[in-house]
Amino acid sequence: MEHIAIIGSGFCGTVLAIQLLRNANGPLRLSLINRSGRLARGLAYGTHSASHILNVPAERMSLFPDRPSDFLEFARQQMPDARPGDFLPRRFYGDYLQDRLGRAIAEAAPGVRFSSLCQQVVELTDQGDHLRLMLDDGQTLDSYKVVIATGNFAPATPGPLTPLEQDPRYLRDPWTAGALEAIPTDASVLLLGTGLTMYDMALALQDQGHRGALLALSRRALLPQAHRDNAHHPVLPKLPEDFLHDMRLTQRLSSLRALIHQAAQDGHDWRDVIAALRPVTPQLWQGLDEVDRGRFLRHLQPYWDVHRHRAAPPVAQRINKLCATGQLRVQAGRVLAARSSQGGIELDVRRRGASETVVERFDFLINCTGPSTNLRTVDEPLLRGLLEQGVIRQDKQGLGLDTDAGFHLLDAQGAVNPHLYLLSPMLRASHWEATAVPELRVHAARLAELLLA
Repeated sequence: MEHIAIIGSGFCGTVLAIQLLRNANGPLRLSLINRSGRLARGLAYGTHSASHILNVPAERMSLFPDRPSDFLEFARQQMPDARPGDFLPRRFYGDYLQDRLGRAIAEAAPGVRFSSLCQQVVELTDQGDHLRLMLDDGQTLDSYKVVIATGNFAPATPGPLTPLEQDPRYLRDPWTAGALEAIPTDASVLLLGTGLTMYDMALALQDQGHRGALLALSRRALLPQAHRDNAHHPVLPKLPEDFLHDMRLTQRLSSLRALIHQAAQDGHDWRDVIAALRPVTPQLWQGLDEVDRGRFLRHLQPYWDVHRHRAAPPVAQRINKLCATGQLRVQAGRVLAARSSQGGIELDVRRRGASETVVERFDFLINCTGPSTNLRTVDEPLLRGLLEQGVIRQDKQGLGLDTDAGFHLLDAQGAVNPHLYLLSPMLRASHWEATAVPELRVHAARLAELLLA
């Protein structure tokens, strides 16, 4: 009996398991391995905060590309008034994933066996015609096909903050359970980063009655744009054929600006243009050489991110109110050095455009810089080991792992590993768009088809 092992049971691992269970006709043994023991939750959907809501409307959150209303139908069982354009709680999406996984297990074809293992894979070795997984309890598992489906990793500590790593007032990973509970309601807090993680942390603090001053700091102080009201499904503009041709980054930027300008004259919102780009973004990304990819990441990514990764309207409204009251301030600047003191955390900060450095003090500092993509520094012994052995290869830009068109991982020499696959945000290396449900569900369906072929 063929055995497929999936490492990771967040969104990617869960949706892949569901697709395999639904589509497998013959004998199959499927193992879903996750060290936390939680199925279908992961980082994004394990939160219980009512303020943490999805950044994508309900109508676009189905697990199944061929059943776009599936999540909305599930939501209406408990929220009969839920509309296609509503932004629903993230914990609710975790319930949906668990429900659909349970159904897939119960309805699997005869001969299809499923098991979940609360273990950590610490080593992976090639046995010729299969791979052997060593688990942290000492047992081994042999599998013909192994899929790495780990999710986003915790933020890395920026270099200037290294002296704070042992200070409990520095919260390196804001998603650690109970991390914010230690912060007194009157404490001054620096939120390092001004993206969606900052929004989540600011609102979570507000929910627990925080009254102290909040300062959000990043190099450019760019805030995520807001989604508009999605009561009416937008009509997307058609991309001109020549826009899809390969071109240099400067040309691409000029073409995109012209496209947005023309779309506005035709009655479209700029958000419609960004949405129209999503299906072809991998093609556009793959058309850039390494030099232009590096330029994009250094100079343009922050601007792309705040337009592409938008905030749900209720979240943006609450952040605007926090800013209007003065409790939350947003500044552009860089942290040059940090140190712990009896009176709090001291930072040497240079504001954008200034030549002088000022000393700022805070009671707590929350790292909101977003998930780390440097696999040599994340707390993942399996991936670090595979990198050191040359079994897998990080891309030149440090976004993820190199794969071929069939999701096979590539080794240090660029050769395909026929038994090892990738389904995770680390697909950004080759697809760029690999962080949201609308793209990842398509990748999952395609990979399941290849695994079962």
